[in-house]
Amino acid sequence: MQNSLTQHIRNTIASHKAGYVFTHVDFFSLGNEATIERILSRLFEVGEIRRIRRGLYYKPEICRWGEVPPAHSDIVNALSRMMRTKFLPDGANALYQLGLTTQIPMKQVYLTEKQIGDIVIGKSTIEFRKVSEKKLSGRGKRAGIYLSAIEYLGKNEAFDESIQSKIAQTLNEKEITDLKSAAKNRSAWVKEAVEHIIAKASKCTNL
Repeated sequence: MQNSLTQHIRNTIASHKAGYVFTHVDFFSLGNEATIERILSRLFEVGEIRRIRRGLYYKPEICRWGEVPPAHSDIVNALSRMMRTKFLPDGANALYQLGLTTQIPMKQVYLTEKQIGDIVIGKSTIEFRKVSEKKLSGRGKRAGIYLSAIEYLGKNEAFDESIQSKIAQTLNEKEITDLKSAAKNRSAWVKEAVEHIIAKASKCTNL
């Protein structure tokens, strides 16, 4: 029975492209947690898969220069499934995800209500910071990423007319509604900055 389960898991992993990130949770429909983790640990030990941390794995991708680490976004999405929570990009990471900067952040930071250790993958680090629920309003939607970006910019830069116009131009009608709702739990200056941005965005979308 376990041999057939192992083969089934092998086949599932093989059906995905190299770099595929997965967790033991993704296979719970096939068996209990202890059995699934034991099988994945064996596949790791024989070199068929790589382990990021207990319960979190990936299918290796090899190129002519060596092994290619999986995408940070894939790691975070898999960890989100495993931890049954959603993470909110913070700081420069939020600006980059919104396309408000082309500079790739050296360290990607995500906010969460849980205590989660950082992940080092290749030469880069994914950092997780535990914050209050108020700091997480809008997570799971782009509204949360906008709020993280605005807070990172700070009071002075967030009220810069050109920056507000740039942000406003990226918002659609649904995002405007979500942003207005998510901003209610943030600090006074963030809510004020959001109001200005929404006013500009509303003119662009003729709301």
